[in-house]
Amino acid sequence: MTDTLTPAFALATDDHLTYGDLAHALHPPHGHMQRKKFGIMVRDFFRTLEKSGAPKGQPWAPSTETAAWIGRENQKFDNYIKGPAAQASMAAATDFMTKALDYDRSGLAERYGDAYFRNFQKALAAQPVIQTATSANGPWETILDPNALKADGTRAISDYTISPDGKRIAYMTSDSGSDVQTLHVYDVATKQTLPDTVTNARFTSIVWDKDSHDSFQYTYPTHDNTRRTFIKHHTIGENETQDTTVFNALSDPDAMVAPFRLPDTNKYEWINVEIGTDKNSGLMFRPFGSTEPFKTLLEPKQTTISPVAELDDGSILAITSKDAPNGKLVQFDPRNPDEKNWKTIIPEDKADQLKDVNLHKGKLFATYSHDTADAIRVYTPDGQQHLYDVPLPFQSVAGIARINKDDDTFTMKISSFQTPGDTYSYDIATNKMSFVAKSASPFDLKDAIVERLYATSKDGTKVPYTVIRMPDTKLDGTAATKLYGYGGFNIPLGPSYSNGVTQFVKAGGIYVQANLRGGGEFGENWYNNGRIYKHKNNKQNVVDDFAAVAKDLAERKYTSPQRLVTNGASNGGWLTGEMLLQYPQLIGGSITEVGVQDLLRFTKGTYGAAWKSDYGDPDNEQDFKSELTISPLHSIKRGMKLPPVLVKTADHDDRVLPWHSLKFAATLQAVTDRLNTVLLRVDSGAGHGAGKPTAKVIQSFAESFAFIEKAIGPVNQQAYKQELVTKKAAALKKKIQAKKPR
Repeated sequence: MTDTLTPAFALATDDHLTYGDLAHALHPPHGHMQRKKFGIMVRDFFRTLEKSGAPKGQPWAPSTETAAWIGRENQKFDNYIKGPAAQASMAAATDFMTKALDYDRSGLAERYGDAYFRNFQKALAAQPVIQTATSANGPWETILDPNALKADGTRAISDYTISPDGKRIAYMTSDSGSDVQTLHVYDVATKQTLPDTVTNARFTSIVWDKDSHDSFQYTYPTHDNTRRTFIKHHTIGENETQDTTVFNALSDPDAMVAPFRLPDTNKYEWINVEIGTDKNSGLMFRPFGSTEPFKTLLEPKQTTISPVAELDDGSILAITSKDAPNGKLVQFDPRNPDEKNWKTIIPEDKADQLKDVNLHKGKLFATYSHDTADAIRVYTPDGQQHLYDVPLPFQSVAGIARINKDDDTFTMKISSFQTPGDTYSYDIATNKMSFVAKSASPFDLKDAIVERLYATSKDGTKVPYTVIRMPDTKLDGTAATKLYGYGGFNIPLGPSYSNGVTQFVKAGGIYVQANLRGGGEFGENWYNNGRIYKHKNNKQNVVDDFAAVAKDLAERKYTSPQRLVTNGASNGGWLTGEMLLQYPQLIGGSITEVGVQDLLRFTKGTYGAAWKSDYGDPDNEQDFKSELTISPLHSIKRGMKLPPVLVKTADHDDRVLPWHSLKFAATLQAVTDRLNTVLLRVDSGAGHGAGKPTAKVIQSFAESFAFIEKAIGPVNQQAYKQELVTKKAAALKKKIQAKKPR
């Protein structure tokens, strides 16, 4: 490990950068900013890259000068992958991904009233559409098609909520992957989008009124330079300026509130209260249809409680982590909600995390995370008897269609690392799964080997990871390996299918997915031990866990440092950036995407201040000093020798603003060894990842694959070994010629 974990390093202590340093970075706009905070001098050589060229009040956009530099950086990357070998890599990856996506695929049919609805993607169409039918088996009719809204396919339906009777759909649209959304209403009978709109929304939750398709509640941002939201009510046919306020925003600048209702019952109205991304959300309620003030059942930032069912006697079933880090099911009376009156229905499982519970047909269906995969256990309504487990395949995840109260079966789409998602019908009475339909995907990984292994982190913690490889891959240290991680915000990485993983493995590589602390795989303690928590720097554990997996892979001869590439996005982009700088000797290349790279200024962009739950508060001295040791931008040291790195972002990312990646790439180019390969790729017409058109998805993957093969050699193991033989022969020939007398 390098000596980056001291409070004074490169960007905190270097006196200045020379003009030559800046020229090395292809002249990005630079303005040397420096300030002292908590007695530590902090310098920011490319603060100018934060400047937005957009009008005030509009999402961030690069200034004219920054846009010109981005153009040069994109050209530099294009030149890097212009050679015959890189172009062959691009072509191979493009061809595979095009074939992998060139088939019709649909989501599960879900019933609302007498109508059925589903998502549907026509082969290589840019965006999925919404379809309806009078039967779960069709025929299906497309009713909402975002592909017709914008010629380049960059307008997407980002979310939608169907009225309980299936007569109307409230849906959100987003352009170029932006978090800024517009709410629309579609009338199913007339097949028309109504004039009703709500503009400039973000992260909107929609709840239709009871037995109504004429009105709904929705969340809306305060637009006062905070993250606060409040709840409004809209009646169809009225202008959004006439919408009334159901619940005012709370005073905390990071307080986000959202309405929700429990299925098939309407005894209470509920409000979830989150302070930023802190998973310990508060809960408020009032009787349904009442105009009385909402009562607080639980203040935020204490523990979690999530209602899952309303019982006939008015009591509530809820999942809570109170005194149960892995979650338990409790019953309480909202009229007398004191915690001492809570009754435990399903106690905590010390190994598996309770994720969801559904009460249906007199049985409790409890979904657990069992070693990252799904497990569904069935109990009697009082939780006293465990009846049986739903027979899910090993290491799989189950997507379940909407369940109506009179349904005798569940429709499931079951997938894994090896299978894209086949459809099954589950019979509640017999506990039997019946095969319905196979995925039409032209590829799968059924012939691959999937292994669960464990590495030992720096502090002795066992870190699980999954390895996917073909049987003929030789474990001699020469296999190209992509190591993916996230480790943050209580978000789990499970055994889901990916076309990108399939391409890489079938090309001869090994794909590894690491389950790091900070994620949501193994309960509350696992999460807390991977974030800046109670002013303690547990976030460093995430990097150490990632490094432990990289080291373990090399020790087991699955790969070697020169053949290992790390990859991560968003919080995973922070992870790969910090991994690159703390453990460069363990990797041969790095791809860091839309990453949070400046932990001293992440609160300055859009909703960034909401992330204090994981990154700490830079205005708190103890947190600030911790952040300084794990902020990728501030872990860069003059003259560092690094493996090739590709920094990726997008011009419409208004979640993790692009300047994080721009400053990171520019500083790497200016400060580290000039022989390092530091590339920046800024996608246009794209955001943080959601809503990206199919063509852009294919192009982005192909570019990354070309970078990998340029950085660490052919992914095909035999081709790589032949390349080594050729290079060795050429070197020997050169040595012999050098010895010949002239």
